[in-house]
Amino acid sequence: MHSEINAVGSRIGENIRGRREGLLFTLEELSRLADLQEHTLWRIERGTTMPTVLNLVHLAAVLKCRPGDLLDGVSAVLGDEAR
Repeated sequence: MHSEINAVGSRIGENIRGRREGLLFTLEELSRLADLQEHTLWRIERGTTMPTVLNLVHLAAVLKCRPGDLLDGVSAVLGDEAR
């Protein structure tokens, strides 16, 4: 179970970081625009902290995507059990 949480957190973090970098936002800019502390966003992007649903909603708004887009690939990380 703990390894699943780490895998999911890592995938979400990769998705957020990829979108942030694609929009040329610095970590500081995104944290300010999404109303998150920079250290919290840093930990989310590295998969060491799981974002709340509210954080995902705020991040998605700033990253110009749907909250579900930030979960892209999560079911693949979990394998067949998620289906």
